[in-house]
Amino acid sequence: MSHILFQVPTRFIDLEEANIVKYIADNRSSEAIKLQQPFKYFGRIYNQIFVNNNGFLTFTEPLSAYNPILDSARDIIAPLWTRLDNRRGGTISYREDTSNAVLAYVTAAVKQYFPNIPFAATSAFVATWDSVPYYNGGGVITFQVVLAYNVHRSFILINYGDVAETGQPWQAGYNTVDSASSFTIPAARVLEILSSSNINVTACWSFHVDGSPNCKPTSCIFLKNKVLRGEFTKLFCHCRMSCLNTKTSVLF
Repeated sequence: MSHILFQVPTRFIDLEEANIVKYIADNRSSEAIKLQQPFKYFGRIYNQIFVNNNGFLTFTEPLSAYNPILDSARDIIAPLWTRLDNRRGGTISYREDTSNAVLAYVTAAVKQYFPNIPFAATSAFVATWDSVPYYNGGGVITFQVVLAYNVHRSFILINYGDVAETGQPWQAGYNTVDSASSFTIPAARVLEILSSSNINVTACWSFHVDGSPNCKPTSCIFLKNKVLRGEFTKLFCHCRMSCLNTKTSVLF
């Protein structure tokens, strides 16, 4: 049975019966995970997914790469792609969940972040990296990615928990096979993720990723105490049209 975790971080979903990635090894991945309901990702339909130890999801094959390259001509979702080592501790887990509690939770989150898009989740795929150490040492990292979707709409919800700084290369965001739809979270340091968002919820990022033609573009994000505008030329369908200046608490 699944339930919502009421401990910090509160936005994380706790799955009592989650599957643990069985490969306690460097640069490994889960086996192909068959999805009960297919996931639509920028027009392509996937019936399987791979949870890669180094902090990202792929659809067609596992990927052992530890140097993060989001523009690698493949469909990839990377909540935090860097070299991680679960041989030294931590847990990597996943589950596709259709319980009423989880579906209600992710549906409410999507409606909060994207109030103008009708949506009711029929499935949620949840992958969690819990206190997984960096390969080079120096701390651990905790984050969770949720694919909330139904037959027509797909959303990514990324939540960050405890995050240690690292000197390792890293990237966070997503990409597609032709790089026509892509996004990289614009943070110079890992710790900046904890004070940034594109949905006015600190340490949380969310994206609308089914490729629906009625998505409205926006170039508005906030990072730390600054609002950045007009820096992206591609069509990003996932941002709300208001951003919060975290220093002045003024909505733009």
